[in-house]
Amino acid sequence: MPGLMYTASAGFEAARRIRTASDMRRCLHGHSFLLNARWAENLGTLSPEHVRQAVAPLDYADLNQALAVPDDATLLTQLADALPGHAGLWLRSAPDRGVLCSPHGGPLLHWLQVSFEAAHQLPNVPAGHQCGRLHGHGFGVTLCARNTHAELEQAWQRLHPQLHQRLLNDIPGLANPTSEVLSHWLWQQLANQLALDHVIVRETATAGSQFNGQDYRIWKTQRFEAATPFDAQGCYTGHSYSLRLHLAGTLDQVMGWVLDFGDVKTRFKPFYQQLDHHSLDQVAGLADFSCAGIARWAAEQLQADTPELTRVDVYQRPGEGALYECDGEG
Repeated sequence: MPGLMYTASAGFEAARRIRTASDMRRCLHGHSFLLNARWAENLGTLSPEHVRQAVAPLDYADLNQALAVPDDATLLTQLADALPGHAGLWLRSAPDRGVLCSPHGGPLLHWLQVSFEAAHQLPNVPAGHQCGRLHGHGFGVTLCARNTHAELEQAWQRLHPQLHQRLLNDIPGLANPTSEVLSHWLWQQLANQLALDHVIVRETATAGSQFNGQDYRIWKTQRFEAATPFDAQGCYTGHSYSLRLHLAGTLDQVMGWVLDFGDVKTRFKPFYQQLDHHSLDQVAGLADFSCAGIARWAAEQLQADTPELTRVDVYQRPGEGALYECDGEG
């Protein structure tokens, strides 16, 4: 069933000392933490202000004074207690790592962002397709698993030399190295070592793919600049919005993708042109100018011609917006 969720983020600065069996003299050090929370439309018990209030006691605090063991897992558990009714929490404790949890007692997962530089070309694309030319990317990878950050780092240290500064097509299993194929390959390489939940591969900052051991999901993000009515007196404000489309489907066994990212961009270009550099109250059929209203309207506009569409995200500020599930999938 379709469903709407809201999302908001709040940051805090805090110091902590984490002692481990291998390091009993860890010094007090600081972090810029970021918490993101989601909540369902039908619950209506949370708001961006609740998220800010949840992290306020931790801002500029010594976390060892508040928690016996102020590691990421314990910290997220405390924040979850302060946000009853949440539909998922995500905590970034350093630029490349953090933890996340789902509601209803789901497992707590650690995530680690890593990267590598490599070249590739797609051998099965039509003649003249830009991806058929030899080119390269600074690939981003996110590993999410029921393992510690140390275990994730150890697993990646083994795998990184196989990918970094290589032509991916020369690696067994990567003859057609699309993002989807690469995410599947990474899963296969790591599944025996880690209790993986999913693997994410990003070729660019605006497009990526995710594999969870069974299903593929891709996304494409575009920004648009728009004005919106501000009050009943006819005043306007504006935002630099971010709109992300999530698509899922079976892998084309020849092309190695769910959909071509270039085709996704081309297919949705007329839709984006209705929004970019316009006033939202002049967009046909758009009556609710909130992020939730835009996300719901976008899904209604797009889903009939795009059965692969599963979710639309709209943000008016980083981390603050709405997510509309087209088919009820997470």
